[in-house]
Amino acid sequence: MAPSHSVTRAWHGVVIGLGALLILVGTLAGVVNREVLDADRFAAHVDTVRTDPDVSRELGAVITERLLEQQPDLVALRPLVESTATDLVASPAVSPLVRSVVAPLYRALVLGQGEDPLVLRLADVAAVVIGVVTEVSPQARATVPPDLDVRLSELGGAHYDTTVVSHVHWVAWIARLCPLLGLLLLGVGGVLLAPRGARVRGLLREVGRGALVAGLGLALVVLTVAFLARRADRSTLDGALAHAAWAELSSSFWLATALVVTVGAVGVLVSREDADLRSLLRPAHEPLEAVGRAIVLGVAGLALLADPMAVLTALLEIAGLGLLVWGVVALVVTIVRTPRARTWAVVSVGVLVAGWIVLVLPTSQQLPTGRAALAAGEGCNGHVELCSRRYDEVVFPATHNSMSAADIKGWFFPEQPDGIVAQLDHGIRVLLVDSWYGQRTDRPGVVATAEESRAKAIAEARDTYGAATVDSALRLQQAFGLAPRGRVQPYLCHAMCELGSTPWLDSLRDTRTWLEQHPTEVVTLFVQDEVSPADTADLIEKAGLLPYVYTPSGDPATAPWPTLGQMIDSGKRLVVLMEKRGGGEEWPWLLQGFRWVQDTPYLFRSPAEFSCDRNRGPADAPLFLVNHWISDKRATVSNAAKVNARGVLLRRVEQCERERDRPANFVAVDYYDQGDLMSVVDTLNGLD
Repeated sequence: MAPSHSVTRAWHGVVIGLGALLILVGTLAGVVNREVLDADRFAAHVDTVRTDPDVSRELGAVITERLLEQQPDLVALRPLVESTATDLVASPAVSPLVRSVVAPLYRALVLGQGEDPLVLRLADVAAVVIGVVTEVSPQARATVPPDLDVRLSELGGAHYDTTVVSHVHWVAWIARLCPLLGLLLLGVGGVLLAPRGARVRGLLREVGRGALVAGLGLALVVLTVAFLARRADRSTLDGALAHAAWAELSSSFWLATALVVTVGAVGVLVSREDADLRSLLRPAHEPLEAVGRAIVLGVAGLALLADPMAVLTALLEIAGLGLLVWGVVALVVTIVRTPRARTWAVVSVGVLVAGWIVLVLPTSQQLPTGRAALAAGEGCNGHVELCSRRYDEVVFPATHNSMSAADIKGWFFPEQPDGIVAQLDHGIRVLLVDSWYGQRTDRPGVVATAEESRAKAIAEARDTYGAATVDSALRLQQAFGLAPRGRVQPYLCHAMCELGSTPWLDSLRDTRTWLEQHPTEVVTLFVQDEVSPADTADLIEKAGLLPYVYTPSGDPATAPWPTLGQMIDSGKRLVVLMEKRGGGEEWPWLLQGFRWVQDTPYLFRSPAEFSCDRNRGPADAPLFLVNHWISDKRATVSNAAKVNARGVLLRRVEQCERERDRPANFVAVDYYDQGDLMSVVDTLNGLD
């Protein structure tokens, strides 16, 4: 009889498990069917997700990229374009348009009809919006490309292809049939296992247990999805969509889970021999007990309805803290009571302290050099031929206002396509940057130039960009009347930090990391220094760059420069030049730039104005900087493409070398990715 009983129990377990699984699957399908596969609800969810700050920001960035592909020179006003696009995406005024377009489009998607059911396209919404905008302002038509297709309703980055469309109607059937089949299996299992006379209670008991198991499974599924959604990178469109979509849909899944658990709990309770349906409502024997039970149940219900995720998160955190305390107390008690455990505890602590000393405490910094890489034949700055040449005999590609990058949010009038590390990766070896003091403000992402240098910064910006342009940009940034917060810090800004800024210490640390990873590269930092030499030296030391800095000796006109190979072999392969003030005797490695460098003019409104005349620096300065860009900021990218072309750039540098009777060392341009800077530098170095 025992084997027969065991087999019965085994089959009973299979039936109960399968029933719970069917309830779980059916419940999930039911929520999806109601919230996702209903076109009107789906459109409402899309409309809500659209207004999420992270989603609207990322969609605004995508729209901006598409606009800049069509109109590259709009990059000068990228923050304005991106802000406008973001505001448009999140605007409540767009809500009726979104719902009216998405709902019928989604019906076509679910039914497998329509011309393009593969991806929901924001172009359908944008077409309506753009139609309204261009009716009001026909001038806007020229700046708006016709193919603004952006994934708007992409939940978790999934594409709805034809396979999904052909099977999507099964979800409704699963939502209806699976719970019924699950309850049927659970009921049959309970009836078969229960003795005669108790089969009703057996049915209720097994249905309750199965529902509780299904509820637990649902909770685990929902918690897993919530965990993944919370870990999504909201600085990307896919991550922002995943996080916002789950925030929109999670309450429905938690409500369904709570209902399944409630059904299970009631089933188990009413199956008890000492309970019936009326006992659940029967008051407690003691008034205090009755009031307490009512309050606890009421508060728990309200909390779960109001914010189930927060309640569960809090419970899990409390449980985790309790387990941690329990483990620590148990360990301490074991150590106190057991001599042998005390010995091992002392050894373990000793190992931890030793590891901390070795891995955490600072040690004398050993400067990574490129000696091994040179021995392996890797070359200097990418070429073996350059290793034997002195620093002042090499031509280096340089970027003007290197910190002013189009791919960094918040920069008006950027003059490079990407940031400093990307420039180094692409071969730039001289970075022309401007340092200013700034303060964070009450407007997120906006830094204000420090008060003591603000007037000078505004004057310089107006000289560079024009008074009307600067005033308009400041109004757009709402920079007038900003409330500075926190301490004054050094930033990389082009005149006014309100028009774009990068924390200088962060940039220097990035440069240090890059140098560590590229031991055969010599880099030069040329700083327009509104930040004092003392603070500049402090930043370079904090960034860990001091061991890399090269210090020449002697008079600039006669001091011999080492070869690139010697600089790399010694590890001293970062040259720091300061436009205005050097470091003096205290920081001799902060070189007074225009004692060591002479340059050309740099304000040219057209290529016809290019000049090779000496601008700054003495005639006997050993290094020669050729400034080669157009100062008209209305068409920075287009101008760079023209003047960086090989025929223009090479001809001008060779002309300047002839007129000044010296080789060029630094060739500085805007938008180094336009034209042929790298090819021209190779030609000037005799490498092609």
